[in-house]
Amino acid sequence: MNLNNMDNSDSLKKILYVDDDLQSRLLVKHLIGKHYELTLVSNAEQALEVLNKETFDLILLDIRLEGEMSGIELLSRIRQMPQHEGVPVIAVTAYAYEDDKRYLLSSGFTDYVSKPIDLENFKNIVKEYTENKPVLL
Repeated sequence: MNLNNMDNSDSLKKILYVDDDLQSRLLVKHLIGKHYELTLVSNAEQALEVLNKETFDLILLDIRLEGEMSGIELLSRIRQMPQHEGVPVIAVTAYAYEDDKRYLLSSGFTDYVSKPIDLENFKNIVKEYTENKPVLL
């Protein structure tokens, strides 16, 4: 439990954002950090460590990550974790061509956001996937 934010942390939707770029993490924190319980990590290994301990309502995932695992490889690992079954995973990437989007969606991503991030579009997509998520019992 987050003791610094006890008054509303239990009601906030939980989002994991994985991106090796500090500026991107700071931008996302600025855009949605006040409205969601946001966890920021910089690589796939950190993401897996967090995902083994916690569940999330939404995962935002960069494709080109530093380290030994790409975002696509990380997605494959996430999809094998029963505790994250049904969790939407959105690609956040500089791969902006229509073919890239089709490839990423066919790889198992729920949706796609291109960089540079369109601020309003990004907030709307996050809201869509966190507000419309069915409750899994």
